[in-house]
Amino acid sequence: MYMYVSLVYYPIHTLGPGIRAGLWTQGCSIKCKNCISQHTWYPLPKHKISIHTLSEIINSYPTDKLTISGGEPLDQAQQLIELLKLVKPTKKDILLYTGYNLREYKNKNPLIWEQLKNLVDVIIDGPFIWGLESELIWKGSENQKMYILNPKLKETYLEYKAKTKNKNLQLIYHEQELFLVGIPYQKDYYELTKLKFS
Repeated sequence: MYMYVSLVYYPIHTLGPGIRAGLWTQGCSIKCKNCISQHTWYPLPKHKISIHTLSEIINSYPTDKLTISGGEPLDQAQQLIELLKLVKPTKKDILLYTGYNLREYKNKNPLIWEQLKNLVDVIIDGPFIWGLESELIWKGSENQKMYILNPKLKETYLEYKAKTKNKNLQLIYHEQELFLVGIPYQKDYYELTKLKFS
Protein backbone atom coordinates (compact mmCIF):
# COMPACT_ATOMS: atom_id res chain seq x y z
CA MET A 1 0.00 0.00 0.00
CA TYR A 2 1.19 3.53 -0.82
CA MET A 3 0.57 7.08 0.32
CA TYR A 4 1.11 10.41 -1.37
CA VAL A 5 3.42 12.47 0.81
CA SER A 6 4.66 16.04 0.49
CA LEU A 7 7.19 15.95 3.34
CA VAL A 8 8.26 13.84 6.29
CA TYR A 9 10.73 15.54 8.59
CA TYR A 10 12.37 15.74 12.01
CA PRO A 11 12.74 17.88 14.09
CA ILE A 12 9.63 20.06 14.01
CA HIS A 13 9.43 22.82 16.60
CA THR A 14 5.94 24.03 15.71
CA LEU A 15 2.52 22.43 15.14
CA GLY A 16 2.21 20.87 18.56
CA PRO A 17 3.91 20.82 21.96
CA GLY A 18 7.50 19.61 22.22
CA ILE A 19 9.98 18.51 19.57
CA ARG A 20 8.09 16.48 17.01
CA ALA A 21 8.21 14.54 13.77
CA GLY A 22 6.09 15.98 10.99
CA LEU A 23 4.24 14.33 8.11
CA TRP A 24 2.50 16.31 5.38
CA THR A 25 0.35 14.32 2.98
CA GLN A 26 0.01 15.30 -0.67
CA GLY A 27 -3.41 15.85 -2.20
CA CYS A 28 -6.37 17.86 -0.97
CA SER A 29 -9.99 17.87 -2.15
CA ILE A 30 -11.00 20.80 0.09
CA LYS A 31 -8.74 23.52 -1.36
CA CYS A 32 -9.43 26.34 1.11
CA LYS A 33 -9.20 29.86 -0.29
CA ASN A 34 -5.73 31.38 0.26
CA CYS A 35 -4.42 28.16 1.80
CA ILE A 36 -0.79 28.41 2.96
CA SER A 37 -0.14 24.89 1.60
CA GLN A 38 -1.40 25.06 -1.97
CA HIS A 39 1.71 23.15 -3.06
CA THR A 40 0.17 20.07 -1.37
CA TRP A 41 -3.10 20.07 -3.31
CA TYR A 42 -2.22 17.83 -6.24
CA PRO A 43 -0.57 14.41 -5.94
CA LEU A 44 2.07 13.45 -8.49
CA PRO A 45 3.96 10.17 -9.01
CA LYS A 46 7.03 11.66 -7.25
CA HIS A 47 5.00 11.94 -4.04
CA LYS A 48 4.20 8.22 -3.86
CA ILE A 49 5.88 6.23 -1.08
CA SER A 50 5.17 2.81 0.40
CA ILE A 51 3.58 2.85 3.82
CA HIS A 52 6.18 0.39 5.08
CA THR A 53 9.04 2.69 4.05
CA LEU A 54 7.25 5.72 5.45
CA SER A 55 6.68 4.01 8.79
CA GLU A 56 10.36 3.07 9.02
CA ILE A 57 11.35 6.70 8.48
CA ILE A 58 8.90 7.98 11.10
CA ASN A 59 9.83 5.29 13.62
CA SER A 60 13.51 6.13 13.23
CA TYR A 61 13.02 9.66 14.56
CA PRO A 62 14.03 10.06 18.23
CA THR A 63 10.70 11.46 19.43
CA ASP A 64 7.39 10.00 20.54
CA LYS A 65 5.50 12.99 19.09
CA LEU A 66 4.09 13.16 15.56
CA THR A 67 2.05 15.83 13.78
CA ILE A 68 0.18 14.90 10.60
CA SER A 69 -1.06 17.63 8.28
CA GLY A 70 -1.40 18.18 4.57
CA GLY A 71 -2.77 18.39 2.06
CA GLU A 72 -5.72 16.57 3.54
CA PRO A 73 -4.71 13.42 5.44
CA LEU A 74 -8.25 12.04 5.53
CA ASP A 75 -8.41 12.01 1.73
CA GLN A 76 -6.15 8.96 2.18
CA ALA A 77 -7.95 7.67 5.24
CA GLN A 78 -7.42 3.94 4.83
CA GLN A 79 -3.74 4.41 4.00
CA LEU A 80 -3.40 6.71 6.99
CA ILE A 81 -4.92 4.11 9.29
CA GLU A 82 -2.50 1.46 8.07
CA LEU A 83 0.41 3.84 8.63
CA LEU A 84 -0.79 4.77 12.11
CA LYS A 85 -0.94 1.09 13.09
CA LEU A 86 2.77 0.84 12.24
CA VAL A 87 3.91 4.01 14.04
CA LYS A 88 1.63 3.98 17.08
CA PRO A 89 4.01 1.75 19.09
CA THR A 90 6.71 4.45 19.00
CA LYS A 91 4.53 7.58 18.90
CA LYS A 92 2.55 8.33 22.05
CA ASP A 93 1.41 11.81 20.99
CA ILE A 94 -0.13 11.86 17.51
CA LEU A 95 -1.74 15.14 16.46
CA LEU A 96 -3.84 15.13 13.29
CA TYR A 97 -4.90 18.23 11.36
CA THR A 98 -7.90 17.88 9.04
CA GLY A 99 -9.90 20.40 7.06
CA TYR A 100 -13.03 18.31 7.47
CA ASN A 101 -15.59 19.03 10.18
CA LEU A 102 -15.01 16.15 12.58
CA ARG A 103 -18.65 15.68 13.58
CA GLU A 104 -19.76 15.50 9.95
CA TYR A 105 -16.88 13.23 9.01
CA LYS A 106 -17.68 10.79 11.83
CA ASN A 107 -21.31 10.56 10.71
CA LYS A 108 -20.39 9.96 7.06
CA ASN A 109 -17.50 7.56 7.75
CA PRO A 110 -18.31 5.63 10.94
CA LEU A 111 -16.13 2.61 10.12
CA ILE A 112 -13.07 4.76 9.46
CA TRP A 113 -13.74 6.78 12.61
CA GLU A 114 -13.93 3.64 14.77
CA GLN A 115 -10.37 2.81 13.76
CA LEU A 116 -9.02 6.33 13.67
CA LYS A 117 -10.13 7.35 17.17
CA ASN A 118 -7.93 4.65 18.70
CA LEU A 119 -4.85 5.64 16.69
CA VAL A 120 -4.69 9.42 17.09
CA ASP A 121 -4.48 11.38 20.34
CA VAL A 122 -5.55 14.88 19.31
CA ILE A 123 -7.46 16.18 16.28
CA ILE A 124 -7.68 19.77 15.07
CA ASP A 125 -10.51 20.09 12.57
CA GLY A 126 -12.19 22.52 10.24
CA PRO A 127 -11.35 24.27 6.99
CA PHE A 128 -9.08 27.28 6.89
CA ILE A 129 -11.25 30.38 6.44
CA TRP A 130 -9.52 33.52 5.22
CA GLY A 131 -10.69 36.53 7.23
CA LEU A 132 -11.35 34.63 10.46
CA GLU A 133 -8.00 35.51 12.05
CA SER A 134 -7.01 33.63 15.20
CA GLU A 135 -4.58 34.70 17.90
CA LEU A 136 -3.97 31.09 18.93
CA ILE A 137 -0.77 29.33 17.94
CA TRP A 138 -2.36 26.06 16.84
CA LYS A 139 -4.92 27.22 14.29
CA GLY A 140 -5.07 29.29 11.14
CA SER A 141 -8.64 30.51 11.50
CA GLU A 142 -10.94 30.97 14.46
CA ASN A 143 -13.48 28.31 13.40
CA GLN A 144 -11.06 25.43 13.90
CA LYS A 145 -11.44 23.26 17.02
CA MET A 146 -9.22 20.96 19.05
CA TYR A 147 -10.38 17.54 20.28
CA ILE A 148 -8.22 15.82 22.91
CA LEU A 149 -8.96 12.10 22.60
CA ASN A 150 -6.21 10.79 24.87
CA PRO A 151 -6.87 11.76 28.51
CA LYS A 152 -3.19 11.23 29.35
CA LEU A 153 -2.35 14.24 27.17
CA LYS A 154 -5.15 16.48 28.40
CA GLU A 155 -3.00 18.67 30.66
CA THR A 156 -0.30 19.10 28.01
CA TYR A 157 -2.74 20.07 25.30
CA LEU A 158 -4.90 22.33 27.44
CA GLU A 159 -1.75 24.31 28.15
CA TYR A 160 -0.81 24.32 24.46
CA LYS A 161 -4.38 25.23 23.47
CA ALA A 162 -4.12 28.51 25.40
CA LYS A 163 -0.90 29.68 23.72
CA THR A 164 -1.01 32.66 21.42
CA LYS A 165 0.99 33.13 18.23
CA ASN A 166 4.59 34.19 18.82
CA LYS A 167 5.54 34.60 15.13
CA ASN A 168 8.07 31.76 15.43
CA LEU A 169 8.00 29.74 12.23
CA GLN A 170 10.33 27.10 10.87
CA LEU A 171 11.90 27.10 7.42
CA ILE A 172 13.02 23.74 6.05
CA TYR A 173 15.13 23.28 2.93
CA HIS A 174 14.58 19.70 1.81
CA GLU A 175 15.41 18.12 -1.56
CA GLN A 176 15.78 21.54 -3.21
CA GLU A 177 12.44 22.78 -1.91
CA LEU A 178 11.71 25.33 0.82
CA PHE A 179 8.94 24.58 3.31
CA LEU A 180 7.36 26.96 5.82
CA VAL A 181 6.31 25.10 8.98
CA GLY A 182 3.98 26.66 11.50
CA ILE A 183 0.87 28.82 11.44
CA PRO A 184 1.44 32.51 10.79
CA TYR A 185 -1.03 35.32 11.20
CA GLN A 186 -3.01 35.65 8.00
CA LYS A 187 -1.86 39.25 7.55
CA ASP A 188 1.78 38.22 8.01
CA TYR A 189 1.46 35.40 5.49
CA TYR A 190 0.07 37.87 2.98
CA GLU A 191 3.01 40.21 3.52
CA LEU A 192 5.50 37.34 3.45
CA THR A 193 4.43 35.96 0.13
CA LYS A 194 3.14 39.15 -1.53
CA LEU A 195 0.45 37.07 -3.14
CA LYS A 196 -2.40 38.85 -4.89
CA PHE A 197 -5.48 37.20 -3.44
CA SER A 198 -8.69 37.43 -5.40
